[in-house]
Amino acid sequence: MNTLCETKTGFSALALLILLGVAGCGSSSSPSIPGNTYSTTSNKGDYSEWTLTDGDLTATWEVVNDTGGIDYTYALAARCGSADVNTIRSCTIDSATCTDGLAICPTPLPSGTIAVMEVPGVALLVRTTDDNGGDQLHAGFVKSDSACTDDVGGDYTFIRTGVGLDELFGLFRVDSNMLDVLHADFGFDTTATSSAVYTSQTVAYRSGDESEILTDGGCSNGLRLRTNSAGETIRAMMTASGLYVLDLPAGQGGALAFNVNNAASLSDFENKSFAGYSFPDNAPPQAFNATSGSIVSGKIEMNASLAGGTTLDIMNLTTPSGLTDPAYADFTAVPAGYGSTVLADDYPAPKDIPGLFKIGRLADKGRVLLAAMKFNDTLIAMGMIYNFRDTSDTDPSTGSPFVNPGLYNTGNFILFEK
Repeated sequence: MNTLCETKTGFSALALLILLGVAGCGSSSSPSIPGNTYSTTSNKGDYSEWTLTDGDLTATWEVVNDTGGIDYTYALAARCGSADVNTIRSCTIDSATCTDGLAICPTPLPSGTIAVMEVPGVALLVRTTDDNGGDQLHAGFVKSDSACTDDVGGDYTFIRTGVGLDELFGLFRVDSNMLDVLHADFGFDTTATSSAVYTSQTVAYRSGDESEILTDGGCSNGLRLRTNSAGETIRAMMTASGLYVLDLPAGQGGALAFNVNNAASLSDFENKSFAGYSFPDNAPPQAFNATSGSIVSGKIEMNASLAGGTTLDIMNLTTPSGLTDPAYADFTAVPAGYGSTVLADDYPAPKDIPGLFKIGRLADKGRVLLAAMKFNDTLIAMGMIYNFRDTSDTDPSTGSPFVNPGLYNTGNFILFEK
């Protein structure tokens, strides 16, 4: 797990673990269900829509700037081979065009091959490189064109994407049209000023104001446009089924979320087989397989065929992990500033946010949280890896040194059952 947790992540090299598969859908090389379109956000903050029809992949990729405006838009067409034993499809770009927006399109145009992982009709992950338009990870869910008229009101658990962030996970409550929003954003604090003395952490409440009234920018083809009080444009694909993709301005990444009614339980991870792919920032991407066991003493063991072999534990937030230096934060404690909020009435502490889990048996100081849901009987889990960074480290979201030492997102992962 060293390549996932301990490395110092740059903007263009996301340390990412992905486990992929589908419950009850047979072989990992099964063909795509024709015509699925997926809405994705990337670790940078770009919004894209990808349509995979058998072996044909088309994409509209909006390159977003730091206020949420669209600098330019790529249109890609690619031809994909069959999925390998690890569910990876290699797609060769046949054509690419670019349309100017707030900025002039760069040259050369995207070319080469991209890696695609699909759970047909549920989720998609696309890995692009500098040759393809940017070294990014695009992850998201199947798109619903009826989302503009769906009642999306409810409570959602989320994980933030985008390295270099200190707002990492949380929950929000929205009205039927995503205009009136309550949100609770959490990260982690430590008193340590260097990695050498980093031995403990606490959950920190990061929301400056719980309530946000968004300006309605309309909804087209299933995509809601909203403007926040800072004048930033937000793009959201939400459906009544409980899936949610939030795209934020460049440097802020995005968020993947689900309605709390769809939250998974620990038992959903029992006795599963997985195929996957890792995207470490200090080594080439690696395909692998993984298996999980039964619940024993509140934990589920998972064995992954990463380099050198990796054995991990998945557990609820309140289960002792056995890790020290640092131990996980106390998720039963109420972070300062949170207890008086409206959301705290229903979710008194971070442990009460539905569908959150942590990972044990890690070999270094990196720590991992994941948010898991069930959708169409498929287990989907989005996760976040966080590490200590000081002022000698580069903040991937700005390209400059971190202003303050602390705990920041150094990678994300998404898991699917095979």
